[in-house]
Amino acid sequence: MIEKGICMADGKTGAIILAAGRSAHMEELKPMLRMGQTTMIQREIDTIRQAGISPIVVVTGYQADVLERHISHRGAVCIRNKRYETSQMYGSICMGLRHIQKKADRVLLFPADVPMITADTIEKMAQAPGSMAVPVCQGKKGHPVMLSKEVFGHILTYRGGKGLRGAMDAWGEGVREIEVEDPGVLLDTNTKMDYESLLAYEKDRQKRGELAFQASISLSREEECFSALTADFLEAVAESGSMLGACQIRDISYSKGWKMLKIAEAQLGIQFLERQTGGSKGGFSVLTPEGKVFLEKFRRMEAAVQAAAEAAFEKIFLEPEEEEKEDTDGREINAF
Repeated sequence: MIEKGICMADGKTGAIILAAGRSAHMEELKPMLRMGQTTMIQREIDTIRQAGISPIVVVTGYQADVLERHISHRGAVCIRNKRYETSQMYGSICMGLRHIQKKADRVLLFPADVPMITADTIEKMAQAPGSMAVPVCQGKKGHPVMLSKEVFGHILTYRGGKGLRGAMDAWGEGVREIEVEDPGVLLDTNTKMDYESLLAYEKDRQKRGELAFQASISLSREEECFSALTADFLEAVAESGSMLGACQIRDISYSKGWKMLKIAEAQLGIQFLERQTGGSKGGFSVLTPEGKVFLEKFRRMEAAVQAAAEAAFEKIFLEPEEEEKEDTDGREINAF
């Protein structure tokens, strides 16, 4: 059944990007193939963030060090599938799902080579009803797949040997098909010919004058003291349990992470972390209750600014301008 009218789904939506495998048809590291001034996976992460999706988990494997450095400042958390050479994509899906299942009520699954999906489509899939859904364009199913929390356990325990499709078929309740007008859901990059087609599609879209925007916010008192980078860093501390681990995740020096934290705490008058050094179990860091509240407020503010900016962008740049009419005296007047 194809759904056209979508009702808002409740709860938090996260994303898993599957970037562990090595291409059988291309020598290059596919996620890092160029797309204008950026790369496929950078654009994918940026678009997912633009749609308000968080957390974003990237499952890496082949050339993990290179790829993780490449996306370290993009606001995604990387986890490694060390068995990527012998495991199937389903193994990476389950790794990502185990990591994210307590942090989200729904998950969108993305291959790392589908950079042309629009933020509008991602938002639509995040709001899709039912336990499982896929987008449909021009009668063909595409990406991303939406899974709700009621099927997480089923996906993780499935042993039928037929991967995600087998697990979805075994659920028995069917998959919602969400109609979208976005050819990007169908454009993956399995071969060099696919990549050339993707570049041609992007070039054609640019010729049609399609624009995109990026909005970011930061807070300041005497100086800038809290930004998306600060929020990403604190989330990485919560994820890893230490400042050192957070710096490694975000690919920043320990001194930069420490300075960023001290500026935020001094300017805002908030202790963000409880820290313990040394001891038999080693040092650790955790977010304070006050720090968690502030971080949640910042993310809500970020989402609100993004939504307002998107509405303004559509009104100013995408909606047709009113035509001007001429009155009987030859003077121009605005159309009503």
